[in-house]
Amino acid sequence: MIPDILFIKNSFSHFNSLIFKEELPEPRFALTKAHTFRGKLCYRVSHSFSVKKYDDFEIRISTGFDLPKSEWEDVVIHEMIHLFIVVKKIKDSSSHGPAFRRIMTLINRSHGRNIVVSARSTEEQLDADKRIRGHYLCLAKFNDGRLGVAPVTKTRIFSLWDDFQKFPNVVSIRWIGSTDPWFNRFPRVMKAKLYIAKSEDVVSHLKGAVALERSGNTIRTVNRRCYPDELLP
Repeated sequence: MIPDILFIKNSFSHFNSLIFKEELPEPRFALTKAHTFRGKLCYRVSHSFSVKKYDDFEIRISTGFDLPKSEWEDVVIHEMIHLFIVVKKIKDSSSHGPAFRRIMTLINRSHGRNIVVSARSTEEQLDADKRIRGHYLCLAKFNDGRLGVAPVTKTRIFSLWDDFQKFPNVVSIRWIGSTDPWFNRFPRVMKAKLYIAKSEDVVSHLKGAVALERSGNTIRTVNRRCYPDELLP
C-alpha cells in the first residue's frame, strides 16, 4: 500500500493510545516523495536562557515505497519513538542510540511489532522515480577521495554556489546540469549538504549532462562538449 495522511493520522492516534498512553502531542503530518527515507520526524529547536525548547513537530512519510500495512505502521511507531524521546527530554548518545533501541526493543516484544533502526532502500526502490526533471547538481570531491552529490533547489543556487566552496574537507567542486532520472533519488537541498555516492555510479549517469558556470547573477552552460568523466570534480 501507499500511505496517505488519513492512514498516518489514524495510526498515530491508535498507537499513541495503545503504546504511549496518550502522552504524545499530535504533530503535523506530511507526505513526501523522498526515496532516501520512509519516515522522518522534524521539529524546531529554540533556546531560552540556555534551555532548549522543542516544538513545531511534523512527521513526514514517503509515498515513494509500496509496503504492507504493518510495515507502514512500524514506520509511524519508529517516528513516534523519536517524538517520545524529544518530548520526555530523554538523553541519548545519537539519533538511534541506546535509549531509542531500548524503547524500540520493548515495544517490539510487548506489542509484536518489527520496528527497526534503519530500513535501507533497495536499488529497485531508489530507481522507481523515472520522472524527467531538470537538476542543478553540485558534485564535490572530498580530501579522502569520496564524491558528494547535491541536487540544489533552483531558488538557492546562488547562495549555495558560495556555501559549497567552504564545505569542510572538500577540495574541488563542479556544477552540472542533468535530466537523468537517477538523480531523483537525492532530495533537493536548500542548505549545504552532500550525499555520498560512488564515482562510477555518478559518471554512468552523466551522459548528456552539461557543465555549468557562474557569471555574476547568471548561471550558464559551458559552451563545449564534455565527456561524462570530465564532469567529475
